[in-house]
Amino acid sequence: MTNSDLSKHVFDFLRQVGVQNVVVCAGARNAPLVLSLKNEKFKDYRFFEERSAAFFALGLIKSEQKPVAILTTSGTAAAELLPAAIEATYQGLPLILITADRPHHYRGSASPQTIDQVGLFKNYVEVEYDLDVNTTKFEFQWGAKKPIHLNVCFDEPLIDQPTMKETPVKFTKLHEKRETPVSSSNGQKPLIILGEIDPVHQARVIEFILHTRAPVFAESLSHLQNKSEIQPYLLRSTEHIIKSLFQNQLCDSVIRIGGVPTLRFWRDLEQTFQLVPVMNYSDIPYSGLARSGHVLEMNQLRSLVQFPVETLSYIKKIDTRLQAEKERLLMQYPMSEPHLTLRLSERVGEAPVYIGNSLPIRLWDQFAVHNSKSIAANRGANGIDGQISTYLGWSENKTLSYAFIGDLAAMYDLAALGLTEQLNTHRRNIVIMNNFGGQIFKRVFKNDDFVNPHKTQFYHWAKMWNWSYLLVSSVDQLAMMKSFNTSNLIIELVPDATETENFWNDWDRACQKF
Repeated sequence: MTNSDLSKHVFDFLRQVGVQNVVVCAGARNAPLVLSLKNEKFKDYRFFEERSAAFFALGLIKSEQKPVAILTTSGTAAAELLPAAIEATYQGLPLILITADRPHHYRGSASPQTIDQVGLFKNYVEVEYDLDVNTTKFEFQWGAKKPIHLNVCFDEPLIDQPTMKETPVKFTKLHEKRETPVSSSNGQKPLIILGEIDPVHQARVIEFILHTRAPVFAESLSHLQNKSEIQPYLLRSTEHIIKSLFQNQLCDSVIRIGGVPTLRFWRDLEQTFQLVPVMNYSDIPYSGLARSGHVLEMNQLRSLVQFPVETLSYIKKIDTRLQAEKERLLMQYPMSEPHLTLRLSERVGEAPVYIGNSLPIRLWDQFAVHNSKSIAANRGANGIDGQISTYLGWSENKTLSYAFIGDLAAMYDLAALGLTEQLNTHRRNIVIMNNFGGQIFKRVFKNDDFVNPHKTQFYHWAKMWNWSYLLVSSVDQLAMMKSFNTSNLIIELVPDATETENFWNDWDRACQKF
């Protein structure tokens, strides 16, 4: 078998698992794959930076609901795929990692561009295959719920000709098996928390809420915040109210549906509320808590209790009063981060929006007008890396879309806009909340040591990649967000730090009062 034959077998596997897109980071060692790809019918994207390219592939997977392959050369280029592999693992995304490698006997030698690539992704791939021209069987098993790693070794001469020999490629789909708990007991007054929910499950979740009649905290990624049927049960004011529900014994348990939640209370369940029973229903087999807990599949969602009507009525009255106070404070501090988030959501309307970690998604959950028909985020490992790259992949089939990210996340992924010229011509808007240094940690720890201060703004970055640019740093400039329509636009929101601090101080006092 030749290098060309080996490359063909790899692409035969990609066809069998339904791949349509291949993201290529070309180099010397993966030359056989790069050249063979020219004879294939996959749509390919080319990029020089492997980490960004892998996150771009994640965005394509999230958009098209099909596996996507990322192809790299050997050495540290392969290692750059690890962050995206981690993210794909905890989101259950079928990312295919194809890393070219030098022959087996180079391993452990420290020869140039040679590292130990087998086992590189360890816990973050479902299965791994180490292939070369001496491989006799091409039989792949994969459940497509985690990444798969194909490590493909090529010897020189790298460029050769295919033979007439045929070796069949066989793919078997593995099916996940989960144990069903003997009992799924919970309390009698549960709080329902909705994380990221696949639209195919929406009707089932709504039916469950209507039967249980319990208070519901719905995060943006649930796509259920605006569903009229569940409005009588929805908590709209803030996540602050949740802690008090348990402190005052208005709720006694948690039912989490969908992805692992964003809100701070979820982390409080580890210690402060460690005795509160938690039941999980999710397509992803992770409880999201270090303490023991069951995760049932979404098709096992069944209502076993009905929440007390009087208690729900009392909770809703508190929530309504807090919501009114929140709306008053938003108007009082127009250049605060919360109010800018509100205004941005009004501009977004029903358009798709990608939300970044960690401040933007929390702001969006609590202060946005939730009209968008499609919302996405990387909530697997909750990192700030690869946000722009993922958004660009996710937006490929959307004629109009928005990304809402923080300044540090933008600075972490500056190379991503180099993909622009290969993308479909759509109206993309990247909105950056620039508070000059990750101010969320200052609020969490009350300590400036956790802030990463900088003086960077993003005009020159936009200009570098031929994107349009709009600065919003005053009340007068807010109106421009509604009228500025162009392809490939960077909108930089610069909040007033004093207004933001005053808003949060007043809001904290209001929450304590109620």
